[in-house]
Amino acid sequence: MAAGGEDPAVFTCSSLPPDPRLMATVTNAYLGTRVYCRVLHVSGVYNGAAGDTHRADVPSPLGVRMAVPGAGSLAHTFTLNTRTGTFSHVLQSADYTATQQLYAHHSLVHLMAFSITIRRSPGTTQPITVQLQTPFVPESQDLELKQGPDFQGAHYVYGRTLVPEVEGGPCPTVHMLWTPVPPALTLPGEEQERSWEFLTAVAESEEEVKRSYSQGLSLVAAGSLHSSHVHAWARLWRGCCLELEGPLPLRQALYGCLYYLLSSIPPQGHSGFLFHGISPGGLSNGSRGEDYWGHVFWDQDTWMFPSILLFYPGAARAMLEYRIRTLEGARHNARDQGYQGAKFPWESAATGREVCPEEIYGAQEIHITGDVLMAFEQYYYTTRDQKLFREDGGWKLVGAVAQYWCSRMVWSEQEQCYHIKGVMPPDEYHQQVDNSVYTNAVAQR
Repeated sequence: MAAGGEDPAVFTCSSLPPDPRLMATVTNAYLGTRVYCRVLHVSGVYNGAAGDTHRADVPSPLGVRMAVPGAGSLAHTFTLNTRTGTFSHVLQSADYTATQQLYAHHSLVHLMAFSITIRRSPGTTQPITVQLQTPFVPESQDLELKQGPDFQGAHYVYGRTLVPEVEGGPCPTVHMLWTPVPPALTLPGEEQERSWEFLTAVAESEEEVKRSYSQGLSLVAAGSLHSSHVHAWARLWRGCCLELEGPLPLRQALYGCLYYLLSSIPPQGHSGFLFHGISPGGLSNGSRGEDYWGHVFWDQDTWMFPSILLFYPGAARAMLEYRIRTLEGARHNARDQGYQGAKFPWESAATGREVCPEEIYGAQEIHITGDVLMAFEQYYYTTRDQKLFREDGGWKLVGAVAQYWCSRMVWSEQEQCYHIKGVMPPDEYHQQVDNSVYTNAVAQR
């Protein structure tokens, strides 16, 4: 997308990229999708065992496009506003303007929404009709979905994933309510402007999805659903904003990167859901065979964590809590390879078991375990939060990692020192490396 004027936080274009992977994304810490995509993803909801584990594709009611067949010259404007976490499409003609806004509510993380507003130009009186095109069908290749009774005007489906991550383990549940989308919307001749709101609520229980949808309806009735989302993003940007003097593309790059990072972190004072970490491709991506399948790597602990820690220590703590919750999976990984303690997976999903599709990375790229511990170290030096370690499982994780490194090292009687042999360093073009500098350094911390 090109720049929207001189504001580096607003990206605008007149046409969309032909590659759907390059579409803008709207995401919060629990839900995410690409604009005009057939599916959305839910944090922590994976389908498939071990090397086939991927984010479950949940059918998305949000992939709606506006169209006016047979209309004359129409100007299209597509905008991603990273200040407000909102994507918009504007259809402009001489007689009217139709605007669609799409967003994943930042603070009400179980809600996504879009609105359509039609406003007539002065001097026109004829009815204006905009068609809504959607590929949505409530079916999924990853979920066994059932239809439930409508709730407050919304349609309802629920179900479980098909294959657990671990044999005999649980299959996550998904409950979804959405406002039915008509084939067209019409602004009557006597009205100057009208807006329509469409909600989608997703949760892991019927109680939570109904509560969230009802809350969304209340905000719609008060005219404050989108404004509450915008205010949440404003609070977020107040905690982290870097202003640069320099070329516009450089400033755009900064805002773009921050947008994708901040879209992924839980809101301040988050509650009601478990945070499942940040995958390099974000929550909007991760279908089977796509963008690392939604797995969490060392990218989270090494590259994303330090910046989040400095600006949002609460969100950084949530990232560490994800690692603590998956500690038993890491212990299983160590035992599976004949070692003690805990070995964190090169690719992690919901359980902490290794889910990398290619065995060599999980077996050899063991610096991930040191990377995880380095994040805990940085967190303590920055916050002095002893509760995380004394009461919330941090020390157990530290001790388990220490046990792993002690069992993974090999003593050389001849050289009177320890070696860590047969690893893959961050340079993945090499394998079976003895005493990788990086691996040894993070192991000694």
